[in-house]
Amino acid sequence: MAKQLLKLQQNLLQAAKAQDWQLLRSLDRQLMQLICQLDLADAREQFSTQLGALRQNYQQVLTLAKNELHSTEAQMRQFNQNRPGVLAYRQTSEGEGL
Repeated sequence: MAKQLLKLQQNLLQAAKAQDWQLLRSLDRQLMQLICQLDLADAREQFSTQLGALRQNYQQVLTLAKNELHSTEAQMRQFNQNRPGVLAYRQTSEGEGL
């Protein structure tokens, strides 16, 4: 299980850095299942070192995801602010060709 935890956390970081959000979602589900297995086996204490490292990596993943979310929100705000001007320009451009 220690190898699975290590591999999952490495893949989780790589997926976040690559902004592969679908893969990240899948890995997150796998990670939660593995942690549930640890809980059912009452083995959290046995894997506390790996879980501590995983917690740190997970925080990095959350930070990357939040940064991407903020960036996307800013782009959407910019798009919505510029939309009326773009539509007006498009209408005048199309009108000139007639």
